[in-house]
Amino acid sequence: MLKMAFGPSAKRRYPTPLTMHQRWMVSMDAILAERMWGHSHLMLYPLKRINSTNCRVSLEQSWGVTSPETLHATLHRLANQGHRMQMAPVIGHPPVAWDFARYVTVVRLGFGAGYVDEPTAWALLGNAVAPAAQSYRSWSAFADDFIAGRALWMQNAGAEWTGSQEDTVQAARRLLDPANPTSPWQQVPWESIYQPDQVQRRNS
Repeated sequence: MLKMAFGPSAKRRYPTPLTMHQRWMVSMDAILAERMWGHSHLMLYPLKRINSTNCRVSLEQSWGVTSPETLHATLHRLANQGHRMQMAPVIGHPPVAWDFARYVTVVRLGFGAGYVDEPTAWALLGNAVAPAAQSYRSWSAFADDFIAGRALWMQNAGAEWTGSQEDTVQAARRLLDPANPTSPWQQVPWESIYQPDQVQRRNS
């Protein structure tokens, strides 16, 4: 009964194993996914169970996205502008991770909501590879910049977000913990994006 209430298994709906590069791309939003109820790691679909309503509500409430058109407009803004250049004078460099981790989340939710199909979602995620891969050399550096960018964003985000920064820091610590076998960052090394792609069995 609970399975029916929350939707069928996303793994069963999308059983094809991802390549290592695909797993790397979807892992860019791991901090955000780690904090989302019912999230999935190492899959394009953002939830463990198929629930397009949940994805649409998340997009509308957090991003004002209600259609394929507003989805693409939001992604274009994050990819080409975002917050990183405004934050650069404070941090000392543009926090690319802050914009592109959120970009990946929006793509995944857009796929879950039915606003883009699977080939389009992968093409959109491909746009995030070069900015991230050229800016960082580890998941740790990526996480540090995401956290720094989020801290600045929170200064103007409103009181409802004030308690969530520590949750974000803790999520990053879990993901970076070498003893955490479920962490996508432990399963998909940062360096894998620079290496030849290969199919990987999904085990999480």
